[in-house]
Amino acid sequence: MAKPRVMGSDGRGRSEPLPVEFANTLSADRGAPVEGLGTPADLGAWLRRHRSLFPEPGLPPGDTVLRVSEQQLCHARDLRDSARRLIEARIERRAPDPWDVAHVNRASGMCQSWPVLVWPDARTPGAELFRTADAVTHSLGLIARSLVLLLTGSQGALLRSCQAPGCVLFFYRHHPRRAWCSSGCGNRARVARHQARHRGGHGK
Repeated sequence: MAKPRVMGSDGRGRSEPLPVEFANTLSADRGAPVEGLGTPADLGAWLRRHRSLFPEPGLPPGDTVLRVSEQQLCHARDLRDSARRLIEARIERRAPDPWDVAHVNRASGMCQSWPVLVWPDARTPGAELFRTADAVTHSLGLIARSLVLLLTGSQGALLRSCQAPGCVLFFYRHHPRRAWCSSGCGNRARVARHQARHRGGHGK
């Protein structure tokens, strides 16, 4: 496989489930793999942009600059690659690699959190979320936990691989007529079918 060309996250604005969005940070351009998590800054930007998809706050509020390390970037890519292989296994109804299962389970255990009481004065008490890990590691753990729930729930049966030429993205088939990850891929697939029929007609 060719070495992925690195690019920044493009903010496509899809509304796929969180684990699918994360798996789709590896895409393709004219058949060549494109890495959406090329740098620690790319990972930080992706996490901030998708914060609304997390089941609980995975990041501090506001536009705080995240300090993402190279080690966390490597962990994110490994988790993403495992997520892709597990989603493919779910779609194809085959047994997954046990290493991918173990890797996702380890990552899921990193997002331990619980509410703590905050009551500094006579005003109404409040609660804050206490995390055992930093915001980036906690967020990656939440992605892993969301993946577990997606793969094991009824929604897992609606996961699909885009069949458009050259596309490697996944999508959630929320509508029975949906067949591609985007309208652009649908257009490319229709053009490819038309060209194949045209070539077949001339070949007779």
